[in-house]
Amino acid sequence: MSLHDILQSLLSAADGVFVIDGEQRIIHWNPAAQQLLGHTRDEVIGRDCWEILDTGDGGVATEASGNRRATAVALAGSPVPNYDTCVRTRSGQPRWINLSLLTLIASKNQETWLAAVLFRDATQKKLNEQCAARVLEAVSRLQNGLLPSSCIGESVTPPGGSLTGREREVLTLLARGLNTGDIANALSVSPATTRNHIQSILTKLQVHSRLEAVAYAMEWGLVASGGRSG
Repeated sequence: MSLHDILQSLLSAADGVFVIDGEQRIIHWNPAAQQLLGHTRDEVIGRDCWEILDTGDGGVATEASGNRRATAVALAGSPVPNYDTCVRTRSGQPRWINLSLLTLIASKNQETWLAAVLFRDATQKKLNEQCAARVLEAVSRLQNGLLPSSCIGESVTPPGGSLTGREREVLTLLARGLNTGDIANALSVSPATTRNHIQSILTKLQVHSRLEAVAYAMEWGLVASGGRSG
């Protein structure tokens, strides 16, 4: 298989793919890359790839320097493990991507070196990791007595407004591991009503998922700790 055939196969992949030369300039950009990040091919060809893939905020220096170090490792002929990095889309939205760097032409001469960068959306994965870390931290604080037992179950005003009594009941059941149907049965309400309560909880706590809501609740003593109800 020729280099041209390899490039065509890569560029037709479902992952975002772009190809860079020894000066880290983009020379190929596939449709999936445009779909993930919003930049068109004409907007990026010839530009420094790490100017395109930066965070656009205070984290840019850390992320950009890490990306450039990864490219320097590849230029030196060493393999680069895949890693997560935060970038901004063309519209300015932050997005985590998991990135792999594949050397196509290994050369100490930057004029002939060539590499393909493959990436895929890792935002949800990163959110899940952050949520899990918050849950573990909250559990650890509870186990180590860093949250006073007197605050468990007390009225705490979360961001965006206080929870109603029914919302606290729903949140407690969520913390015990119940799903929407189980909560609806336990409270003798419809699944639709339960979903409305859950959405209201997420809005008031300013979180994006049930897992984040439970982590927040455990951290701030909105619910009592306990196992899954039987």
